[in-house]
Amino acid sequence: MIAVIAKKEALETFRDGRFRWASVGVLLLVTVAFTAGALHIRRVEAERDAARTAERRVWTDQGDKNPHSAAHFGNWAFKPISPLSTFDPGVTRYTGTAVFMEGHKVQDARFRPIDDSPGTARLGELTAAAALQWLLPLLVILLAFGAFSREREQGTLRQLMSLGVSPRVLVAGKALGLALPLAALMVPATALGVGALLLSGSPEGLVSRAPQAALLVVVYLLYYAIVAGLALWVSAMMRTSRAALLLLLAFWFTNAFIAPRLAHDIAGAVHPGPDPVAFRDRVEEVRLEAYDQWESRGEAITKRLMAEHGVDDASELPVNVGGINLLEAEEAETEAYRALHAEAAQLLATQNAVAQAGAFFAPLLAVRSLSMSLSSTDLAHHRHFAESAEAYRLTFVQFLNRDLADNA
Repeated sequence: MIAVIAKKEALETFRDGRFRWASVGVLLLVTVAFTAGALHIRRVEAERDAARTAERRVWTDQGDKNPHSAAHFGNWAFKPISPLSTFDPGVTRYTGTAVFMEGHKVQDARFRPIDDSPGTARLGELTAAAALQWLLPLLVILLAFGAFSREREQGTLRQLMSLGVSPRVLVAGKALGLALPLAALMVPATALGVGALLLSGSPEGLVSRAPQAALLVVVYLLYYAIVAGLALWVSAMMRTSRAALLLLLAFWFTNAFIAPRLAHDIAGAVHPGPDPVAFRDRVEEVRLEAYDQWESRGEAITKRLMAEHGVDDASELPVNVGGINLLEAEEAETEAYRALHAEAAQLLATQNAVAQAGAFFAPLLAVRSLSMSLSSTDLAHHRHFAESAEAYRLTFVQFLNRDLADNA
């Protein structure tokens, strides 16, 4: 009986011209989004490769100089691009794409794409993730709102129940009948995603991201199952199709537009983010404090080394005191700078956690968070890049300071 009901529901949906046109529209939008994302990644990767080559040439061609001067000459670390950002770019447009690494400074990533975009870009952009997060749930609602309410209005629901069809069987059949058309839409959408990944990068990159891509499919299928279940429940509870449609459209609008903004506004009010001006002032305080300690630290290092090596004159030391001073100063300054950056990062992480708590009321928040995480385009992945670049910066600078201390 479940199969019979499902077949009847699916056939009615497939024969409905509105479903066919809506499906074509969604697939066209997803195709455009995937293609634009793939071409964007290829262009950005080419620009990054050229920048890396140019920066390496600048570094190797800088000529002979003091090693610490070379540390201040600096170098760039470019953030890797995840292949799955073709699907969901996440917060990539709002975070920096490169970190400049030099001595005595722990810096944020620079060159945010949003800074070079028109003001309308902040209203949102067409991505495959956005299309699947907003448009497909709307299609689910339009297909499911009358599943029970229309039967009640036409008087056929009472007839079905009088024939001995149990409510459980009826619900299962209608749910399966709704799932079949959606599956017919999801299969080509998934194929488009695979094609976009191949277009944006190498097959090896696609294989390495296959587990995350598979989990993305599971997350979105669960999302649609929740929306479909809610739509069927509302349809069963409402007396008229119009009431069911209005209630479900109100849910869709709240879930898609109101809840995300409200969640982030609440998060910002409960846990205010770091003040950029105050942060810059605290960084300047660390720099001035380190500058003030330079001479006293140098004198202490000289006395300590002279005692260790048993000499009476600093000129007899086998190492360069200035180089040792730079080594210790870099360690102390870096610890202070990192503490400031970690504090700011923790504030943002707390804000994000509060906003994500809204997922209990709006499933889109959970889907969006999981989608960005699996696509490696969320704030946590950006922070991982920034911390990795900083770890390399310290190693890079201290290598040069050690060379000055040992070989000056």
